[in-house]
Amino acid sequence: MTLLFYTKLEYLVKQKLRTPFINPEDQKLIVHCCYHKVGTAWFIRVLRRIARYYGLNFQRCEQSELKEDSDIFMEYMSRVDVKKLPTYIGSHMIRDPRDIVISGYFYHMWTKEEWAHIPRENLDNMTYQEYLQSLNQEEGLLAEMKGTSKEVIEEMSNWDYSNPNFFEFKYEDIIHHEKEVFYQIFKHYEFSEEAIQNCLSMSEKFSFNNKAKRKVGTIKSNSHLRSGRCGEWRDFFNENHKQQFKELFGDVLIKLGYETNNNW
Repeated sequence: MTLLFYTKLEYLVKQKLRTPFINPEDQKLIVHCCYHKVGTAWFIRVLRRIARYYGLNFQRCEQSELKEDSDIFMEYMSRVDVKKLPTYIGSHMIRDPRDIVISGYFYHMWTKEEWAHIPRENLDNMTYQEYLQSLNQEEGLLAEMKGTSKEVIEEMSNWDYSNPNFFEFKYEDIIHHEKEVFYQIFKHYEFSEEAIQNCLSMSEKFSFNNKAKRKVGTIKSNSHLRSGRCGEWRDFFNENHKQQFKELFGDVLIKLGYETNNNW
């Protein structure tokens, strides 16, 4: 029996030969854009796993930190200047802004992310988390709506939805039709049919049910995967929340396809 030993370089070259692309010579930079509380952890796991399997370089970073040898680039607030990108193909994921407020509020109440624990002068030197915790739930949701989630919703509203290089999809679609939407994403990335099926198997391991070990909608506090349920805002928004949301964000729900008018 002959044993073959590969150096790290030889191993990477070997992996590169196992390419997911239909035309490897025309390989484009894959760009995935999303937002805080819009499937970021989910897609980091999926794209990193695909990159590792195929020997590709994955980066989750700001565009200014993007390396020339990167193959898959994820920008978790969708702040990309496409004019400064190499030849690319991408995907862009949004979520009902009202559910972003709900998800953000509960997550920011316990998160250990550093930014949420920095004292702020405009909050009487309280951290953002301390500030939310000092309020009752009704006031806290309003504070979240005017705080961190406001930035996310505004970024989402300002995105260019006419760019054909990006496959546009909603969290609500992929959470209910995961395999079908992932198939469309991988096909848009110009993966071969064999690679698509392989990537579908890999992505399934990171589905909500498999990672959270419970069904979508089953709540677990202090978890990044708290509920995952669509339309959860209906359980928490009162008339004041609705009015404040409309005053802050105008027709954003109509623009993003979540409502046909503002009489919700």
